[in-house]
Amino acid sequence: MLTLPPFGLTMGVGGMPAFLVIVPLLLCVAAFTRLLRVNQQLLIGLPLIALGNALGAWHIGLGPEWLLGGWTLPVGIRWALEPTTLALLTLTTVVASAASLAAYGDRINRHEYWTLWWLMWAALNTLWLSRDLFNVYVALELLTLSAAGLVALSPKDPYGFSALRYVLVALIASLLYLLGVGLMYGTHATLDIDLLSERATPDTLHAIAALCITLGLMMKAALVPLHSWLPQTHSRASPPVSAMLSSVVVAVALYWLWQLWQGPFQALSLQPVFALLGSLSILWGGINALQQTQLKRLIAYSTISQMGYALLVLSLSPVLTAYPLAQQGATTLLVAHGLAKAGLFLTAGYLVTYHQGDQLQRLTGSAYQLPWLWAGFALSAASLVGLPPSGGFVGKWWLFMGLWEQQRWLSATAFLVGTLLAAAYLIRVIAIALRPVSSDQTKVAARFATTSISILLGGLAWGVGVVLVVHHGYLSFPGIDRTTGFFAFPALMIWSLVLTWQYWRPSPPSRFFTALLWLTALLHAVALTSQEWLTFYTALAWLGILGWLLILQGASHSAAQAGRTYLAMMLVAEVLLFAATASMALQGTLAFANATFATLSTGTALLIGSGLAIKAGVLGVHGWLPVAHPAAPALASALLSGVMIKLGILGVLRLNPESASGIAAGQMLFYWGVLGAVYGGMRGALAHTAKTVLAWSSVGQMGLLTAGMGVLLLAPENSPENSVLRTILMLLVLSHGLAKAALFIGAGQWRWLSSRQRQFIGGGMLVASLTLIGVPLSGGLYIKGWLTLAMNTQGVAGDLLTLASLATAGAMLRFGWLLLRQPSAEKLGTEPSGNRWLWGSWFVLCASAWLVPLLWLWWLPYPGSWVLSNLKALGVVTASGCFTVVIIYFHKTFNIQPLTLLTLPHPPWHQASRIRLAWVIERRLRHWSVIGLSLAIVSGLFLLMYL
Repeated sequence: MLTLPPFGLTMGVGGMPAFLVIVPLLLCVAAFTRLLRVNQQLLIGLPLIALGNALGAWHIGLGPEWLLGGWTLPVGIRWALEPTTLALLTLTTVVASAASLAAYGDRINRHEYWTLWWLMWAALNTLWLSRDLFNVYVALELLTLSAAGLVALSPKDPYGFSALRYVLVALIASLLYLLGVGLMYGTHATLDIDLLSERATPDTLHAIAALCITLGLMMKAALVPLHSWLPQTHSRASPPVSAMLSSVVVAVALYWLWQLWQGPFQALSLQPVFALLGSLSILWGGINALQQTQLKRLIAYSTISQMGYALLVLSLSPVLTAYPLAQQGATTLLVAHGLAKAGLFLTAGYLVTYHQGDQLQRLTGSAYQLPWLWAGFALSAASLVGLPPSGGFVGKWWLFMGLWEQQRWLSATAFLVGTLLAAAYLIRVIAIALRPVSSDQTKVAARFATTSISILLGGLAWGVGVVLVVHHGYLSFPGIDRTTGFFAFPALMIWSLVLTWQYWRPSPPSRFFTALLWLTALLHAVALTSQEWLTFYTALAWLGILGWLLILQGASHSAAQAGRTYLAMMLVAEVLLFAATASMALQGTLAFANATFATLSTGTALLIGSGLAIKAGVLGVHGWLPVAHPAAPALASALLSGVMIKLGILGVLRLNPESASGIAAGQMLFYWGVLGAVYGGMRGALAHTAKTVLAWSSVGQMGLLTAGMGVLLLAPENSPENSVLRTILMLLVLSHGLAKAALFIGAGQWRWLSSRQRQFIGGGMLVASLTLIGVPLSGGLYIKGWLTLAMNTQGVAGDLLTLASLATAGAMLRFGWLLLRQPSAEKLGTEPSGNRWLWGSWFVLCASAWLVPLLWLWWLPYPGSWVLSNLKALGVVTASGCFTVVIIYFHKTFNIQPLTLLTLPHPPWHQASRIRLAWVIERRLRHWSVIGLSLAIVSGLFLLMYL
């Protein structure tokens, strides 16, 4: 060990404290005395502080400690470096450096500002390193005074009201904290946290001390209901200051709550209190963020919600296996949140300046003017929501695993609801920015430094997650097997046609739409070739977001509402699959080779089944399908129905391999699927637009696949029936995908075709439609014949598929009738759409849907008489035509409205500002009398649980 004067520190790496604390203090003096200009301060300070951080990372394995002044414990003051400390020190270095550069770019040159800035930075680093409660008190006071001074210097707080409220709340918090520290010192004659952990006992005196310190730190961390100072303070401060306040200043108080309740106060066992307070912060912050009409206040309330997640780690008992991982998750969450929140506040500062206001409506169309700046905003927002594999996702995932293992169901529910709220209020902002406006939407060159910092911070928030996922070996290399081949064949044909079509005849003619198509193709390939659940879930989550963006490109007025409906359903699916991912990881079964529905717990299987059912548009959770498909561009509809919707089926097949045992729930799933097949076809027969008919037809076809999946779950392990049925189901996926993609593309281009062109295109659409029905000599008939036999073999009524064929035929007849009623290009006075190569490729798509399944006659001969089956199919087609005519007649004559089932309500976020109860309560919480009452309530809660 080495003793280095003049600091009197016994250390393994002597320069680190000097770089991290002494350098900011010296720069504080230099700024106050104006010895150095701002650029000189940054040129000297940022590299030296980064060097100190690097020294800590280099020596972290040695567990370095420092005794200030050379005094030994229990009298001396000790600093120490731990992995969690290093992570948060690094967060502070990155965020403070980025905010310093942003402040310099904003030409903030006041020496008062930089004096307080360096003092705040030194106080933060002291708090991360300290292991002594009184040293923490001193640093907290310096932090509060410097932060409040920085808020007071903001032009948005000209009279200092927000800064004054912050100071007064912080003073009350400091007095409470100091009272608790005094009680601890009077009892144990030491304030070193490790010595206190050894000596503390769960008696009344320690409970009172714990209450005082906890109340003080809760006020500084802005945890509900002691949070009322934060929204005003963070939204009024300048953007660099807001970034620091939300990223690290509130996090340091929460960090010390962890240290105390995982150390000296752990024996008091008040986990239910922290479960309640954490859940309350998550939900209350999210609800109020959803109601905001100002960008910076929305981000500020988001901080309250995110701090609630990190508090939940104190609700866990440290005796079970997932607890260490949950602790790592909470730390990762703090780091990812700090990076993302800094990126959001710095971006918001520029947007407010550019648009000359903080109102969300001023941001309309902003994404088209400042695309790269909004790309940085979206990166940070995605990490904050927890999209995989971001740092926010990894932190939430690991923390949720602890809640799941310890069966903290109420906290887990609040956790998931809070995630939905976070997605709602952040996507609401992005949707406003993506909303087209009639005025000029030309791109504007945003300040390079601001854009770079925004993208860098958002990228780092993602990089944390990617590094951790790779380090823990969660991801595996892609692979191609038999199942992948069946799904990849139609995907390759459809994607090739769609991307070629967009290149030669862009529809819509947008580079953004083209980029979305290519990114969607890439992620779809990842989903198809994934060999473990996490990669598959990651691709599904991002495809849901991309699907929303594709729908928004539609020209109809309903595109925005359709997009919201689609996204709401997809987010619910992601939350369900997120919970299932945590459960699967606890069981050690993320790889598809180890995970089956038969081996997973019932709860996990239900979560996966529900999430995948939403993705596939199964009856009952199909509400997005008939809304989204008609509003989306034709190429997007072709992808959504042709390939993306099938990923729900792929997930079920991956989790139900041929070696899986039979599952009794399959029978119920079969009958529900048949009902969906019939219902979808009937609703399609009564639809009023061609694309709506196709959308309802997709509901029916998903019902048919659901019925087949139910029978597959019934099939015994390693049986010939299992293998044959899997092949037939994948042929159904192939045939339906090709046919439906061709029909959506044809329907989207139909109005631009001349009468002569319609003869050729109509023939191709007729081939695709007849394939879906299963007419004689078609691949559809071959598939349905095998399905019927397999279902009868497993003891269910496979002949019910005849009803599904009748309903599908009715829908396709309605589709053809609606197309014939549309005027041609000559009547509309528009130029006909013509490209023989594109339409020739499209016709190959139609023919493949008919012919490709028939190739399996060589390997899998048709069961029974092929002639009799064709005659039966002819009768079904004839009967369906007559039945459809009767339905349309009664519908027109008696005005009978179609039956609706589980109609999805509009997502609530577009009416959030009308929900006034939470906002009224929030305004009351600002009054000092209510703050005092909140303190009394929280105190009573702690004492009640202790007694």
